[in-house]
Amino acid sequence: MDDEEIYDEFGNLIGDELDSDVENSRSSQEILGDEKEYPDAKTNGHQATQIVVAGEEEHEEQEEQEEKKKKKNNHDDDYDVVAGQEASFQSRALVKRRLSINDGEIIYVNPADATLDEQVIDPNIQKEMKTTIDEKELPQLTYSREFLIDTINNVPERIRNVAVVGSHQSGKTRFIDTFIKNTHILPQDLESTKREAKPLRYLDNYKLEIERETTIKTSAITLMLQDQRDRSFAITLVDTPGHIDFQDEVVAGLQLCDGAILVIDAVIGFTFRDKKLIDEIMKRDLPIIIVLNKIDNLILKLRLPPKDSYLKMYNILDDINAYVTESLKRFNYSQAIEFLPTLGNVIFASADYEISFSLQSFVALYAQTQPHILEDANFANFLWGEYFLDPETNRIVTDSQQGQLPRTFVSFILDMLYDITSNVIISEPSNKRLPKLLWDHFRVSLPKKEYKKELKDLLRVVFKAIFRNDTGFVDSVTSFILSPRNVTNSSLHVTDNHNNHNNNISKNGSGGSSSNNINSNGKPSSITGIIPKVVESPDGGTFLCLVRLIEEGLVEGYQIQVISGDTDLNELSRKVLTVQRLYIPGGRYNVPVSSIGPGSVVLVEGIDSSFKKGALIMKESSYTANQLMQYMFPNYNVNSVLKLGMEAVDERQTATLLASLRKADKAYLSLVVRVEETGEITVIAPGEFYMDCVLHDVRELFADEFQIRVSDPTTIFSETCTEMSFTSIPAKTSNDSFSISIIAEPVNDPDLSNAIESGVLHANLSRKEMATILKTQFGWDALAARSVWVFGPKDLIEPDILIDDTFQGETDKQQLMKLKESISSGFEWAIAEGPLMAETIRNTKFKILEAKFKLDDLASYTPAQIIPVIQRACYTGFLTAQPRLMEPVYRLDAICFYKNIRVVDELLKSRRGHIETRDPIEGTALHYIVGYIPVVDSFGFASDVKLYTYRNANTWLLFSHWSIVPGDPFDLVCELPRLKPAPVESLSRDFLLKTRHRKGLTGEPTLQKYIDSEIYDKLKERGLVA
Repeated sequence: MDDEEIYDEFGNLIGDELDSDVENSRSSQEILGDEKEYPDAKTNGHQATQIVVAGEEEHEEQEEQEEKKKKKNNHDDDYDVVAGQEASFQSRALVKRRLSINDGEIIYVNPADATLDEQVIDPNIQKEMKTTIDEKELPQLTYSREFLIDTINNVPERIRNVAVVGSHQSGKTRFIDTFIKNTHILPQDLESTKREAKPLRYLDNYKLEIERETTIKTSAITLMLQDQRDRSFAITLVDTPGHIDFQDEVVAGLQLCDGAILVIDAVIGFTFRDKKLIDEIMKRDLPIIIVLNKIDNLILKLRLPPKDSYLKMYNILDDINAYVTESLKRFNYSQAIEFLPTLGNVIFASADYEISFSLQSFVALYAQTQPHILEDANFANFLWGEYFLDPETNRIVTDSQQGQLPRTFVSFILDMLYDITSNVIISEPSNKRLPKLLWDHFRVSLPKKEYKKELKDLLRVVFKAIFRNDTGFVDSVTSFILSPRNVTNSSLHVTDNHNNHNNNISKNGSGGSSSNNINSNGKPSSITGIIPKVVESPDGGTFLCLVRLIEEGLVEGYQIQVISGDTDLNELSRKVLTVQRLYIPGGRYNVPVSSIGPGSVVLVEGIDSSFKKGALIMKESSYTANQLMQYMFPNYNVNSVLKLGMEAVDERQTATLLASLRKADKAYLSLVVRVEETGEITVIAPGEFYMDCVLHDVRELFADEFQIRVSDPTTIFSETCTEMSFTSIPAKTSNDSFSISIIAEPVNDPDLSNAIESGVLHANLSRKEMATILKTQFGWDALAARSVWVFGPKDLIEPDILIDDTFQGETDKQQLMKLKESISSGFEWAIAEGPLMAETIRNTKFKILEAKFKLDDLASYTPAQIIPVIQRACYTGFLTAQPRLMEPVYRLDAICFYKNIRVVDELLKSRRGHIETRDPIEGTALHYIVGYIPVVDSFGFASDVKLYTYRNANTWLLFSHWSIVPGDPFDLVCELPRLKPAPVESLSRDFLLKTRHRKGLTGEPTLQKYIDSEIYDKLKERGLVA
């Protein structure tokens, strides 16, 4: 018998005892019961289903009534009976789970309208991307929270706003944890983390921060801390990221504060990252306090002798002082430029063991057992530098006797720390040496159970007991960093009006004081606050504004004027909004308040709808662009060079993608979101880690159940020229009433470019000031020096210059000057999107050689006529000056062992990079490497380094400069192999074709598009164009 006769059309075996039809009939009879009770069960399957549901309802009602009766008699005894009946019912039910029918919602779906990818019932998704504490369950403090609020509102001179900055993994967040643990009674789960010696990282409340154990977002917490005189201060500590990709968050954090704490890793020393941070701090004229963190690693990991530990820390401070002194040439810095422990602006700390101290506070520890030390008020001044202890005379001398005598810092401080550490390491619970040492020197007595702990835990307990009341950090903050009230009256009004790429921020970074600003009514203007960034809610649905209040406080329900910081000053965006709620920041929690005084850092709800990257809060409405120039915000995206295209997997969710990107654009300050003419959505970020965080939030934080498709990473490019234009070709209006000739040539003066980038030269200077600087410092002739019109592009990196190089006899200069605004606009439009592939033009000088007017009435020349002509004229001059492509280049900073240097070098060479310098880090087996790598070839470089060095190397990449791409973009015969990397000589052409294709630009970028055909034919006859 063949297979067709054995099985029926449903695949069942014919005549089998376990025929599926028989089984189904049996099961249905068992469930439905006797057919006489349900006569309609055979006739209609749909009706049968309805009857089953009715039977279930009746059965459930009977069960509920029986349960109620039995519960009245004996609940405990009857529980098993009810459970048995319920189990019996479940065994006979079609669905083995009871559903609450009465509470259900009936949804009717038309099969014709339903789609497979749409859910009938949307899931109830509650996202919690942050670890937060509800305001009803605020943690207990060691002080009264009402006392904190009262101090902020009524005693503003006791307020300090401090930014904690430093390189990656320098211990900033854990350093702040020390003060959080001292002022908070932590919940049980955090106490267990504390007992297990895991980092608390209280200000890292974002999901990615916790998973990756690194700070991504700037976060603030306000604490009440006491100084040596038992005075309480409301100190707001602003924790900033150390990863170099998140420089924007650091800048935003500095704008909130009146001073900065620079945390230095005592093992790694003073790095390039620290130099960049000092630049940002000095640019804002903020006082600096140095914290030498991880001093325990000098003892436990490096195992340096006390003398070498001192020399290492001394060299670190010496490098810092030398760099700050050198930077005075670039910044008008008025704060302390020398950092010494004897001055009180250097703190020693160990975040792992939760201690910090200054020389002055360490002397106070000695005074507990030796009060006579305090008789000499200058004793702390002899504990650093070339002061030595003579053990024979027990006196401090300045002669080391040819290096035989130890320095006082070693004798009084390091020897004590080493002695404590060594005694803890060798101690046993029965040994009395350690308890005796603690009592004799510090009057510290520990319970016996503490001596039974693990080594690291015991060492932490010992150090915390010794330094439990140390006030060195608070003393330093209150001494060197002024309260907001004093800052406002002194240095807050000092502003930098240079039109540099940092957008004219005030030197203190807080938006400046309004004491010197005059509004149109002749009265002093008042800026209520500055908003450098926003903080997203745990579900990504709303934002809170992190606000630095300056002149006035805020009250709930208060109407304020918000002026956007990310719009053109000529088109200021103003909106009147209402303050809905106010909070004092607390890291993982926020303290609600009804009002807050000036000078504080506060979170504000309800005012984020009118801006993206930053804003000002004002009361007056009559402000001009010039009056607000000093409060402009930094151009955060100057380092954004990594580019990625994306689209929604489902095209119908493109609107959802754009909405999510708008929120991400608001949350990430350096992010740039563009929608190309082809409809392609691109995002630009500083680095891979930054982009990875953005993509995570676009998918999961700012959208629900959302999938996107991303392209391979690439970079942005720029355009430049390498020679002077070989001819001058005029561009005309459509009616030939106006013509203008512009040529282009490269700037090729790094000093001039640096002067424009740093703001030494800016368009707001008078013609006389501009001419003086250009003639004396850069050797320009008098005519050209007086003829500079404008600089560009907006970021002023590798800047362009527009110069009026016309002569009075050939051009009517008066008429030309009347069109200066339109000509400048056309120039800015041209350099924003160059002719090669619509990328920014850089490092090019444009000269106006001649302009002709046929109409005497200048009113006939509208901007709509002039601007396109100027754009064509600039393109014509540019294309006749040997145009080339430019690509961004990363600077590489790496720390590794000597044996790993070769690996890094080989990886760089395979990606068109190279190592610039390699230096050993003193006192360690590590080396510090500086190199450069093109951004387009850097993708995956950090991962490869970790892979081939077995995670024994750390790398950081930061945009450094623009470099000309090898090859000629107009080389039509260069080799472009398919599915293989292009040769180095063909890279320029390869980048040009691929970028134009991605942007939807058709044809070749030829000169023929912008000039008359007759002129082009003549140039071709002479061999000037191909």
